[in-house]
Amino acid sequence: MPPRVLTLPRAALDPDRDEARRLLESELADGDYQLRESWLVRLWSWFVDLLPDVSLAGQLPSWTPWALLVLVLAVVAAVLAFATRDRWRTGRLREQAPGRSVLDGVRRSAEEYRAEARAALARGEHGTATLEAYRAITAGAVERTLLQDRPGLTAYEVALALGPVFPGHADPLGRAAQAFDTVRYGSGRGDAGTAQELIDLDAGLRDTRPELAAAPGLAGPFR
Repeated sequence: MPPRVLTLPRAALDPDRDEARRLLESELADGDYQLRESWLVRLWSWFVDLLPDVSLAGQLPSWTPWALLVLVLAVVAAVLAFATRDRWRTGRLREQAPGRSVLDGVRRSAEEYRAEARAALARGEHGTATLEAYRAITAGAVERTLLQDRPGLTAYEVALALGPVFPGHADPLGRAAQAFDTVRYGSGRGDAGTAQELIDLDAGLRDTRPELAAAPGLAGPFR
């Protein structure tokens, strides 16, 4: 008996155009043919999909694609700004918070701070005079070893440390610290009366003998 010959339908050997296209798409859909597109390519494809249909291009103004591009970029910028707003605000608050050191920047002697406070008051720069006078108080206490010279020393901490050492000036020290923070972190102005009070307070502290036993952990040998 002769061997049996397997015959296939003609359509399987000679598919029409639609069938061939379907078979090709099915083959290309296999994982071996999938390409990994970068995020940039996907982003560009997404943007292109937003563009007007080619069939409508002749009915739209020539500037329409550019206007759409500007709109997309504006939306992206808004999203980024919204996403980073908390970090930006936190950074700004950290910069402006009254936790920075009284004696920041270029360190000077107490006498130099005093001279600048008097000069600023004479020029009518009351805010600067207030700041420099309080810095003179702080630097003077450090020079007399009544105050620990450490980074980040705030106006409030200075008043808190020197209050027990100069009990007769504790209240004026508290008001001086508040004036310093108000000028530096508030309006940035001040007035002549407040500036003069701080200058006089600095002079009064220089002429007052500290009570070291009241704060042995903060004060050193009197000079």
